[in-house]
Amino acid sequence: MTQIVPTNIPFTSNILESCIHRLANKYPNLAVTTIGHSRKGRPIHAISIGSGPASYMYNAAHHANEWITAVILARFAEEMAQEQNAIWHSRATLHMIPMVNPDGVDMVISGNAPPTWKANAIGVDLNSNYPAGWELARKHKYARGYTAPGPRDYVGPAPLCEPESMAMHAFTKLIAPALTLSLHTQGEEIYWRYGHYMPPGAAKMANLLANASGYQLVDVPSESSHAGYRDWFIQEFNSPGYTIECGLGVSPLPISDFGDIYAKVRPLMVSALEYDTFI
Repeated sequence: MTQIVPTNIPFTSNILESCIHRLANKYPNLAVTTIGHSRKGRPIHAISIGSGPASYMYNAAHHANEWITAVILARFAEEMAQEQNAIWHSRATLHMIPMVNPDGVDMVISGNAPPTWKANAIGVDLNSNYPAGWELARKHKYARGYTAPGPRDYVGPAPLCEPESMAMHAFTKLIAPALTLSLHTQGEEIYWRYGHYMPPGAAKMANLLANASGYQLVDVPSESSHAGYRDWFIQEFNSPGYTIECGLGVSPLPISDFGDIYAKVRPLMVSALEYDTFI
């Protein structure tokens, strides 16, 4: 079957926009929502598939130089739309946000920012901008010298000060997912815990994801914990949230790595849709 989502080129926000419109036109079981806009006014899209009561949310490209995760999630959305008779479609609804940080992605791909750039357009690290231990995150980041806008690790002047993190926060509250996956790079690791929280079924699902992908379950180092999307989700909902560190190497990972990464991450994303069947 001819695929709409290209997996052999760097994925800008314009390419994603074109793919999303074509997917919506081709697959009637796929819905597209604009959940907000970036600092520079680029839309942040959610792709939704399924009609069941169990809600799931997968997101990618919080970090600019991890843009390959947007390709992974967009291709997965297309494949899930093609499986129109999949059993889970009547049991669950899957919401996917392929590119949380469209400005930063475009800056890295265009060469207007260095390859090390993870932040949004004004230098705030979006995955350090959520209200879960934000003050502790600021203390740790400031101690390491990240005290002002820059390529990475600046937490911003306040939690949810950026339109991108605000959009993710509001949309998550709206759909109240039972489980979230956040795709990042790199390390072939799964971060699955935050503090003392142990949501129902979190450990069982973590092992299922590790077995499906071959990735290793690890704890986030204390100096890197707090203020991430996963941290906030677990704290807010007491439901499982996982950060999936895709691939190996130095970010940005080349698009030539897509096939190897996708072969491991796809079964993990499919397995996560089983959560509502065993809690």
